[in-house]
Amino acid sequence: MANNSTKLFEEIFSEEIISNESFRSKVLAGIVGFLIVVVLLISLTFEKQFEEISQFPIAFQLTIIILSVIFVRSLFVSRGAKQWTRYGIKAFILIRYINAFIEISIPTVALIIYSFNLPSVFPLFTPVALLYFLIIMLSALELDFKLCLFSGTMAAIQFTILAWYLSNKPSPIQAIESFSFFPVYLGTSALLFISGHTAGLITNQIKKGLIKHYRAQSERNEIQKLFGQQISKEIVDELVDNKYEIQSRVRFAAIMFLDIRNFSIFAQNKSPEEIIAYQNNVFSFIIEIINENKGIVTQIMGDGLMAIFGAPIEHENDCQLAVNAALEINKELKRRNEAGLIPETVIRIGINAGEVVTGNVGTSERKQYSVTGQPVIIAARLEQINKELNSVILISDSVYKRISLAEEPKYHQDVIIKGIPNPITVYQLA
Repeated sequence: MANNSTKLFEEIFSEEIISNESFRSKVLAGIVGFLIVVVLLISLTFEKQFEEISQFPIAFQLTIIILSVIFVRSLFVSRGAKQWTRYGIKAFILIRYINAFIEISIPTVALIIYSFNLPSVFPLFTPVALLYFLIIMLSALELDFKLCLFSGTMAAIQFTILAWYLSNKPSPIQAIESFSFFPVYLGTSALLFISGHTAGLITNQIKKGLIKHYRAQSERNEIQKLFGQQISKEIVDELVDNKYEIQSRVRFAAIMFLDIRNFSIFAQNKSPEEIIAYQNNVFSFIIEIINENKGIVTQIMGDGLMAIFGAPIEHENDCQLAVNAALEINKELKRRNEAGLIPETVIRIGINAGEVVTGNVGTSERKQYSVTGQPVIIAARLEQINKELNSVILISDSVYKRISLAEEPKYHQDVIIKGIPNPITVYQLA
């Protein structure tokens, strides 16, 4: 189940990558659009100050042009990204790397253009150089470690080459020659590289978290699909947390059979709606009590049900839990009868324990959690024997030996069970 859920997740994740590619370009376009406004405001606000430095007016014009090109390109990519998959998965991967290379090269091209108008390493001090970090940060949205590392590596290489070139470029301004010391810029290159690696690690961590969450949700859905509404949320959570896989096996468990007495007589003069309403009214609290005692209802049979305690998860004393559930059900039934909340109802409960075979029975489309074995047959017979003994709750000796009771129960020796060669002793709890 884990492998299948992971495979399915990868397919869904691939679709998410395509969506993220478009979203990432929109984010970049939004950020660049904001930067265009900021540059325009700065150039207009401090126009007089910048006019005193002859190189700055052209630098601002170039900045607006470069940012505008990035803005238009980002919008174009955001619209076209979803169409890349039509060329095949290999082509899609290649296009993503080409796009990443082009984007990380934009600051490099911009700085080269600046170098024609600004002296020596001065372009490296402009805000455009920070675009490297912005693009690397956005590469995390690619959800691909290798692509993040690629962006960081390309940025580091390009910045190193550019810094070397500008450091060796003659400068007419003597004051900035001390800034043309190339080894200083190697630290920035290292930061660019490690930024790509860090973005990749963050991506991996996010992906692992998503896979873990998706796998847990998938397993929870599978369990709920298997048991329907016959299993409590707590049991589902316990199965998922323990990474339990439903499989056929022999285990010790307590089996409960419950039946509503004279249901056929009750239903004779009732409409289908009245019958269903009555069943829901009675079974709702019965199933709730079973769930609270960590039991699972495996079958509902019109006027009765079968529940198992100890499968698929074993607890400290499943026999005690089964008996506790039976006693609570009987107590709550009496209260509802006396309060007139339901038509006068009498139930019969039989509980037995022993080694049973549990597992999924059915096809891949429709499965049911099944419990079989002689202990199941005995539990069903005990429920029926209640009628002969005029009792409400009967348990087998196997259950009695594993529980503690506030009062000593009445017992019946040498009870003959149809299909069982030797008579057994049964205990009447109510």
